[in-house]
Amino acid sequence: MIFLKKYQDPFVLLLLWLIIIAIINPIGDFPLNDDWCYGKSVKTLYGDGYLKLYNWGEMTLVSHVYWGYLFTKFFGFSFTVLRFSTLVMGLATILGVYQLCKLANVPRFLALLGAILCMVNPIFLSLSFSFMTDVPFYCLSIWILYFFSKALKTDSWQPILWALFFCVWAFLIRQLAIVFPVVWLLTVILSKKRTLNNAVKAVVPLFFVLVFSVLFSWFMETNGLLQERYNSKFNVLITSLKNINFQLIKLMVTYFLTSMAYLGFLMAPIYILYIKKNPFRGSKIAISIWTVLVMIFIVKMKKVLPSLDNVWINFGVGPTTLIVDGTSKFTEAPSNKAPYLFWLIVTAIGVFSSAALWLKARIMVLAVFSKKEISPMVIFAFVFLVVYLSPFLIVGVYDRYLLPLFPVTIVFLFADKKLDISRISKYFAMLFLVALTWFSVFATHDYLSWNRVRWQVLEGLQEKGVSVNHIQGGVEFTTWHHFSETQDAWWENVIPVYTLVFNPKKEDVIVGEYSYSKWLSGKGKIYVIYDASLDPALQ
Repeated sequence: MIFLKKYQDPFVLLLLWLIIIAIINPIGDFPLNDDWCYGKSVKTLYGDGYLKLYNWGEMTLVSHVYWGYLFTKFFGFSFTVLRFSTLVMGLATILGVYQLCKLANVPRFLALLGAILCMVNPIFLSLSFSFMTDVPFYCLSIWILYFFSKALKTDSWQPILWALFFCVWAFLIRQLAIVFPVVWLLTVILSKKRTLNNAVKAVVPLFFVLVFSVLFSWFMETNGLLQERYNSKFNVLITSLKNINFQLIKLMVTYFLTSMAYLGFLMAPIYILYIKKNPFRGSKIAISIWTVLVMIFIVKMKKVLPSLDNVWINFGVGPTTLIVDGTSKFTEAPSNKAPYLFWLIVTAIGVFSSAALWLKARIMVLAVFSKKEISPMVIFAFVFLVVYLSPFLIVGVYDRYLLPLFPVTIVFLFADKKLDISRISKYFAMLFLVALTWFSVFATHDYLSWNRVRWQVLEGLQEKGVSVNHIQGGVEFTTWHHFSETQDAWWENVIPVYTLVFNPKKEDVIVGEYSYSKWLSGKGKIYVIYDASLDPALQ
């Protein structure tokens, strides 16, 4: 009983995670989004015994492939097995978020609330039911931040070494992991005394990761394992910085404000509590002006939430890779779509709540000028927010790239902060949490559900003798069957005699109608349409 009482919060998180998994149902041997490519690498390693990174992305990817391979060694290859490998990482992420908040002395209620908000974030939850790299990288990011934070508090080498271990692991998923030792270096410079010991501690992690990255690139290139697009985003970043102009600046501002709105809405109860507890003279007017001006800008730039590609979509999660209303827009929900007014309200809540971040930044600036002490954890969180987000503002932001920012903002706002939370604030937080959980769980269930039926239909067509070259079954189906590193325009191998769609046009010839379990509003239907003019048998 003492053990259960001591770890009651982690047990609550574990139980909730298991319940959500059972409700959504992760079973299904089919790829989602880009994970067909990563699954293909695992399948090659599992079946043929060698590592092969396909020329689809530009990431390091190695540890992600081997993580999936570890599970297939015990349970065989399938996308269901790979999905469970990510769900394990998802649990480790949530526990890491809670431990990071606890280490930062965030009030217990907010630490638990923050961990659950991160759990039921629709972007995180849907990606946890895939073999995409985002959740594993997010997981490692949290534990890197945890051990670097522990090093800040203890001045010990042991947590630094653990942070380095996770840095290398994360780097072998994405090169972006280089930001963590950079953040650590800057934080030590800003928060610690100028001593030789601190200088060594600050520099060693960055030096080690840089050397490792050079050796990794050399080894992979020497052995013919490096992807053709490797480091392409880095090259775009350098080129953009060399040719900075007004259009790029406007785009950066757009990405920044949109990202703030995402953070603000999905962390609304925590951000609004901070605003409530930290007013200053004129704060109501300042926040009102901020909300109005940012909303005008976002609406004018057509970036009302959810406008960033490509997981959280209108009204659900995706991406939607079948035709909707005659087009292949990945950010369109199959049905139904929430009205524009609803998304304006969601965006306005996000923009309003995001004011908490600049309120905290204002306090930091005032503390610097008045020479007041600032918590090293707050400095660490702030440096991470700036360093991590800045490159994406230049090369482009996907909503899934924002994931590590959500828990770090909790640390930024509430590290080493004592406060009493009113009953009304707790009720509001619970109400928001229930609504977000409802949406995220239902949306993720629907995403798995329609994909499950989609692949059953596709397998049925093949069993009837239809060639995969004559089936347009969506992006994952096309890439899984036709992707080629040697053939240009390999997608042109598909002659869409049979096409799967959500919303057929009036002139389409429907030869199959299939229902899937849909918990959000709207019909759960997939259609197979037939184009006789493309059928080789009739030519």
